Amino acid sequence: MDQPIATLDVFLALFASAFRREVFATFRQTVVAWIVCLGRRSISRVWETSGKSENQDKSAAFRLFSEARWNWDEMCRILLLAMLAKLVPGRRLWVAADDTLCHKRGAKVAFGGIFLDAVLSSKRHKVFRYGNNWVMLGLIIELPFRPNRYFCLPIMWRVYEKRGSKTKREHRTKNHLAAEMVAVLASWAAGRQVMLLGDSAYIGKCLLKNRPANVDAIGPICWKANLSRPLQGGEHKRRRKGKRLPTPAQMLEDKRRRAQTMTITFKNEVERTLQVKVIEDVCWYSVTGAQQVQLVLVRDATGEWRDEALVCTDVTMPAVEVIAGYCRRWSVEVAFCDAKQFMGFHDPQVWCSASVQRAAPMAWFVGSLVILWYAVYGHEGEQAHRRRPWYTTKELFSPSFADMLASCRLQLWRHWFSDDSGCGADREEKLAWFFEYVATAAR
Repeated sequence: MDQPIATLDVFLALFASAFRREVFATFRQTVVAWIVCLGRRSISRVWETSGKSENQDKSAAFRLFSEARWNWDEMCRILLLAMLAKLVPGRRLWVAADDTLCHKRGAKVAFGGIFLDAVLSSKRHKVFRYGNNWVMLGLIIELPFRPNRYFCLPIMWRVYEKRGSKTKREHRTKNHLAAEMVAVLASWAAGRQVMLLGDSAYIGKCLLKNRPANVDAIGPICWKANLSRPLQGGEHKRRRKGKRLPTPAQMLEDKRRRAQTMTITFKNEVERTLQVKVIEDVCWYSVTGAQQVQLVLVRDATGEWRDEALVCTDVTMPAVEVIAGYCRRWSVEVAFCDAKQFMGFHDPQVWCSASVQRAAPMAWFVGSLVILWYAVYGHEGEQAHRRRPWYTTKELFSPSFADMLASCRLQLWRHWFSDDSGCGADREEKLAWFFEYVATAAR
């Protein structure tokens, strides 16, 4: 099973310039096999899915990740340009930065370490596991046929290495890795405004102080943040900072600052009435320097939602858009979940430096490619639906990522079975291989 359908090949052909011809043939086969693979997506299983395992050694698949000359940044640049041309008509890009843990075993796994597993942890109980920690930048988009949610498409990533590792590489924090990717993305998207969303771990000095001119950010600010008024007139000669302001926590409780009552309808059609305070003419000198920011302090009068203090470097953005825009960040968590559950993010069993940096992100790259394909061509073709009559709340045409992947897999299998010379023996041979493949698909 190594032949893509024509609509998918339109996008795969874009990446041919990033490879030598022989290497691109292997990469193309690997992407198709990664999509239709049943069971655990180890590299050997993906190669078996391609149908080449009987006549060709699997070393070609492993060399694709360990030795071949290509890099993810060039691939991601091409992928991003395709997304911008097909899915992002406006001038503003919404992107999210976050990190996640890829579980691994083995003391010799490159970049390996013990990290907090946020998925398995709670506020009271922290779980640590061995693996690779990945920092990812994702493009957040809206699909016209799925108006009630956002999708996050991973477009760039870096693997984090702990300080004190055996290598002599210069240590870079996760914030430094994110800032590096944002700078690269800003250069790729010249002429467009990038709005970066991050949680409290990423909204800080590293990302905000020296960011590119076409990048703004929204995220939570510490409730005890040291805030000041901007310097006025001759104050520049006498002092380095403006007059000290109360902390965000004090501003939220200060009854002299009147809150506005705003009714906001969120993407999932949930409507909330919130008490909002917008604080303008604010400087966060320790993080953004002398640049002014705005604070949006949010309180749910019913007490169901926790209080939020958001900082936005775009002082012209309305408070409603700041609040609704920050809610887009949750889509990156869904993208992590989809990659781990459906795309085999944890599965490749590799250990050398080049393979580690290339194998796991295949789950992100292929997942983004599937969404791009489905949004442009796939939704018009044959769809795969699970027969679940008890699932009465799901709309007939509200595809999740799992539905998009299943439809892509279905169309690929249909094409493969119909693509023969008309000889019945070929069809019987394909069926025999397929039945044996499905029978051995258990993890």
